[in-house]
Amino acid sequence: MKREHIIAAALLAGAVLAAAVEFWPRSASPVPAAALDLRGKFVGSTAAEDAAAFAGLCHGIAAALEADAGRTPPRITTGVQLEDLRIAASEGRFLPRSLSREQPHAVAAAGRYLDDVAGTSGGPLAADARQRWVEAFRELAKAAEEAVR
Repeated sequence: MKREHIIAAALLAGAVLAAAVEFWPRSASPVPAAALDLRGKFVGSTAAEDAAAFAGLCHGIAAALEADAGRTPPRITTGVQLEDLRIAASEGRFLPRSLSREQPHAVAAAGRYLDDVAGTSGGPLAADARQRWVEAFRELAKAAEEAVR
C-alpha cells in the first residue's frame, strides 16, 4: 500500500511539473526576425541563373549608390530616384524577360526586405538612409548568392 502511494505521488508530482512548464507565462519580448533567406524563392529552370544575376544586380546597385555619395552633388538624392534606379536596373538586366513575372516569390521577398530595412520614403535621401540602402542591397546580394548554392 505504501509503495502505491509513493508511485501515485511521483506521478502526480510529474504531472504538476509538466503542467507548470507548459503553462508558465512566456516572455512577451519579440523574437528577432530570421536573416533574409531567398533559398527556394527562385524557381524554374532559370532559378540559379536568375539568382546569380540578381546578386550581381544588387552588388552593382550597392556599389553605384556608395560611389554616388562621393559625387558633388550626388546624382541620386531622393527615394523616388532610388526606386526608379531599382526598376530601370532590374528591367535592363533581365530584358527581354521580366524578373517580377518569372520569379515572383524572390521579388516579393526582396521588396518586403527593402521596405522593412531601408524604408519606403520617396523624400530626400540623407547619408544614413543611403547607407541603409547600400547595406540592404549587399544583404540581398548575399542572400541571392546563397540561394544558388
